[in-house]
Amino acid sequence: MAYILDIATAVPDHAIEENQLVDFYAKALESAGEKAIHKKLKLFNEKTKIQKRYSCIPDFGLSNFELFTSGDFKEGIEKRTEIFKKEIMPLATKAIDKLLLKTQVKPKEITHLITVSCTGIFAPGFEFMVSEHYGLQSTEKLGLNFLGCYAAIKALKHAYYIANADPKACVLIISAELCSLHFMPSVLDEDIIANLLFADGAAATFVCGKNNKHLKGKTSLKIDEIGSAYIPNTLDLMTWNITSVAFKMYLNKNIPNAIKENIYPVVTDFLDNSKPDYWAIHPGGIRILEAAKESLHLTTKNVEDSLSILRDYGNMSSPTILFVLERIFEKIKSKETLDATKIFSCAFGPGLTIEMLRLSASNSYPTN
Repeated sequence: MAYILDIATAVPDHAIEENQLVDFYAKALESAGEKAIHKKLKLFNEKTKIQKRYSCIPDFGLSNFELFTSGDFKEGIEKRTEIFKKEIMPLATKAIDKLLLKTQVKPKEITHLITVSCTGIFAPGFEFMVSEHYGLQSTEKLGLNFLGCYAAIKALKHAYYIANADPKACVLIISAELCSLHFMPSVLDEDIIANLLFADGAAATFVCGKNNKHLKGKTSLKIDEIGSAYIPNTLDLMTWNITSVAFKMYLNKNIPNAIKENIYPVVTDFLDNSKPDYWAIHPGGIRILEAAKESLHLTTKNVEDSLSILRDYGNMSSPTILFVLERIFEKIKSKETLDATKIFSCAFGPGLTIEMLRLSASNSYPTN
């Protein structure tokens, strides 16, 4: 058995209001010698339904520049990676420290560490930075890199395997992404969408085995079932590649249709007649969320948690689904009883892949 003990989230200090990003994008295009398309950018941005997002750099406010100092907005991958190395730990520790405070787990009690990120790759990696900071030299470490938006669920699955093998395990997962570092100005529709969707954020969680002492007396989320599927003939619809300038995201306009046409049988088979009370669906974008909602015959209320996270934070890639789960978890913890607390969660990524979890709230402390 494996249980999510708690979840904590964090965002960087630099908030970006919706109009700020449009102004920044227009200036970037002008500086790169492209024709300003302010009206088109504003229309695209309104369609995202994102009202606010956060960045690790101040550049998007157009008054102070850390990354885009050359004037052409085409700084290379080396500079972007250096800023990632500098900024990833302040954000990650903000989430981890909140989690340690919420759970009262001590770093020395952490048996395994899983780090998740697709926006910065180097060696020794992010997992060693976290280990060094918290003194986890002998803790088992795993870095999940370059997987994309579904990677936090992949991490939860690895933790599920560990907790089932070791009933006393305490697995720390930290998912942190600095998507804004890979902004590249372009007038192509698919590039505009990618630039307007993504933002920065981090989420940390503990997954514990059934005999871990920290479960006692607390409401937790039991991982009941895990699942995965990919949609055939969609390998080219969503890609994430390294260029000399930045990591480049490509989002094909047919992604929502592919999800809409394929998700229902996958999820129905996975649920196996289970009736979720909450739906934690990765808000990869408003069209993706609407496609999943329509195909699964859900109401707006069913996806309100996903919609709220998209509106307030944007798509932060891998930690986003943990933001949604945290929001639902806090609702459950405020209930007087644990009736009606089954959760279905899924996230999408390159493949096209659908990663899935079935969860249920628990306040039991099993010992066998």
